[in-house]
Amino acid sequence: MKKRDLILALIIGLGLTACKHNGDGIKGIQALMPENAVIAHRGTIYWAPELTEAAFRWARNTGSDHMELDVHRSKDGVLIVIHDRTFRRTTNVAEVFPGRENDPIDTFTYVEIALLDAGSPFNILRPEQARDSFIGQDVPVFEDVFRIAEGKRIRRNPDGSRIFNVDENGKYHFEYEPDPADNGHRPGVYIEVKVNENYPGIEEQIYEELTTMGWNPLEGKVPGKNEPFYVGDKVNIGNTSGKILIQTFSRPGMSNFKRVFGEKVLCSFLISNNRNTDFGSEEVLDELISFALANGAQFIGTNLGEDNDGLPPHFAEKIWAAGLKTNVYSFNTLEQMEKYFGEGTGRNARPLANGMITNRADLTIDFYYEKGVRRYRTDKSPEKILDELGY
Repeated sequence: MKKRDLILALIIGLGLTACKHNGDGIKGIQALMPENAVIAHRGTIYWAPELTEAAFRWARNTGSDHMELDVHRSKDGVLIVIHDRTFRRTTNVAEVFPGRENDPIDTFTYVEIALLDAGSPFNILRPEQARDSFIGQDVPVFEDVFRIAEGKRIRRNPDGSRIFNVDENGKYHFEYEPDPADNGHRPGVYIEVKVNENYPGIEEQIYEELTTMGWNPLEGKVPGKNEPFYVGDKVNIGNTSGKILIQTFSRPGMSNFKRVFGEKVLCSFLISNNRNTDFGSEEVLDELISFALANGAQFIGTNLGEDNDGLPPHFAEKIWAAGLKTNVYSFNTLEQMEKYFGEGTGRNARPLANGMITNRADLTIDFYYEKGVRRYRTDKSPEKILDELGY
């Protein structure tokens, strides 16, 4: 047996072993997520300011299966939804806190964060999609995304500031109200933790907050195993056992998630097609797969690319052979979707990506519909949905 074949056989064996050791099995956990899932990357970065209430309300009403968020933690322990390590790119932090624009998230209290405008920079960057109503969008907290997924919106004062209070123990409590523009879609939430090592205990904190919110599929009222992904033409994933997926680039973070969640929820190990990842090396690919299997992942998340493709066909074959699946990020065009969908349509399709993490959920939903793998398409334009949401 050639060395390459021996390594692949060992990886497949490790995948089978993982299935045996995990009470639900890799296949059983993977089945909690629909094939050809539409994962709204940061809600959207195209139609509204990324990772804001506007972006997530839009993603929900557009019909995304999951809404993807990035989480950090404030100085006083609040889980904050933002992508970067600082507020500089997406907020007006330089105006509100001069000289602190390069300071990391965890040097700000939530009261300070609540003063930031996360909408105006989008209007400057994307004038064609700019709306005056985006000005003053908040930097969300973790709970916001889940309440939006439930059909709610942030409860606000007449001046637009959000309503919250702090109890005697220093814990923040946020208020929500039914969203009058909610159209009935109930997406899941796709949680990405940024730089786990900077936030000790964040995995346990996420577990506890999910439990408190009623979103932990392992605690409290556990969703029925036969709860459908879709009810009519509405997304219902937020009411199923696949309501959350957790992912990270961090290897220690992956190990911690395995320990905290016990390999019983959807989990993805993220890799990047940067110059440090050699997708032409069989040894590199085999090691990535081995790590994912050993640390409780059922998915490998990798990004699309031209110069250094994060999911070349031979890597996809290895991933499938090991019993894993793939979610690819982040899609902006139909051409990219065509490339990673692969050949065939309907039941005969064999996509490279099992799910698409997309900045254009509207395009991806309609793309999958045209390919015969999705039951409904968007019924309104992205602009019309924003209009109906009050933006």
